[in-house]
Amino acid sequence: MKRTKSILICGAGVAGPACAWWLKRYGFKVVVAEKAASFREGGQNVDVKGAGQQVIAMMNLTMQIDAMNTGECGQKWLDAAGRVLATLPKGSVGGLTSDFEILRGNLARILFDATRDACDYRFGTSVVALDESAEGVWVTFATGAVEEFAMVICADGVGSSTRALALAKQTRLRYLGAYMAFFTIPRRAGDDSWAYSVNGIGGTMIHLRPGGLANTTVLVTFPAAPPAPHEKQVNSVHDARHMLRAALSGRGTVAERIVGELDAVRDFYFGPMSQVQASHWSSGRLVLLGDAAHCPTPFTGKGTALALVGAYVLAGEIMRCASHTEAFDAYETILRPYVEKTQQELTPRLVRMLHVKTRSGIAIARFVQRLLGSRFIQYLLAPRAVAHARSVEADFALPRYQTDA
Repeated sequence: MKRTKSILICGAGVAGPACAWWLKRYGFKVVVAEKAASFREGGQNVDVKGAGQQVIAMMNLTMQIDAMNTGECGQKWLDAAGRVLATLPKGSVGGLTSDFEILRGNLARILFDATRDACDYRFGTSVVALDESAEGVWVTFATGAVEEFAMVICADGVGSSTRALALAKQTRLRYLGAYMAFFTIPRRAGDDSWAYSVNGIGGTMIHLRPGGLANTTVLVTFPAAPPAPHEKQVNSVHDARHMLRAALSGRGTVAERIVGELDAVRDFYFGPMSQVQASHWSSGRLVLLGDAAHCPTPFTGKGTALALVGAYVLAGEIMRCASHTEAFDAYETILRPYVEKTQQELTPRLVRMLHVKTRSGIAIARFVQRLLGSRFIQYLLAPRAVAHARSVEADFALPRYQTDA
């Protein structure tokens, strides 16, 4: 494909800078537009699995990511009083912790630092209009500036405003039956390198995880019916915190700690647990990437890998193909089966099962947790764990492009 015009990427999270890295490697000029006024630090714990690890290795970034590892050594399940029910060291069957554990902001920072000198990053702006021509697409930015680009890569997340300009009718958010909140709270003297998880009455699930020297990251999920069209939406931080407090009320000592810190939280995210499902990933010269195309929800633990793999495949096809149409079609053909398989792993029914509401359901869940924490059960499950690790490693056959090492 010709390299005369720049390619615009909307979004400076994980998918956008990762795609910029590969496009620069292939000789394209890249502009990255980010709505936030500056680079966004922080974020939740993410892990990089399967083919995502291969992409990181091909980018020669494995050492940087290892250096920023959260150091999480495993998961402990607690009861409402904070007593340990089960301990699952890293690598255990059914455990939360993987080898590549890093804060989202740190991963994004690594990708940003690897591309900032080679790409034109523009913070504090977004796309408000698109006007295609035979030779490119004219983009109007929120600043009022108008520029022509070869194509626009939309990588600005689940609630993408860029996607709405061209693919609103082709995209839906599939609600999975729960809300989620994540943020950080100050680290306490008793916080260590373990992840702590609690099932609460009413279906509330809490995870506390290492978030660096000063912070502990919090993820709270709880079941809730979607609001009917005539009902008030959760449209303010005040409403969201009120809803979260209600979900945490009477849920035990860990919940009480979170409620006590909630007013001081500044990096608060709250929203429905929804998957992005788009019937088409491109329209004209605009193409979707990462969560904007196919967010599986953070609950799957695979969104970061999908973003990295998608960035690699999209950039590779843009380099390989003669036109943007051919490149976009090839990218979707290669990646969509992998995406759909990942999304199908998390269903509304499974979400309901994980968020047990009754005392009897919680008793059964805690029995299973204790079983998984048994050395004997882990020994019996070891062969299955090996097979699973191999299947994760081989979960997607990465295509190879001409200039790949």
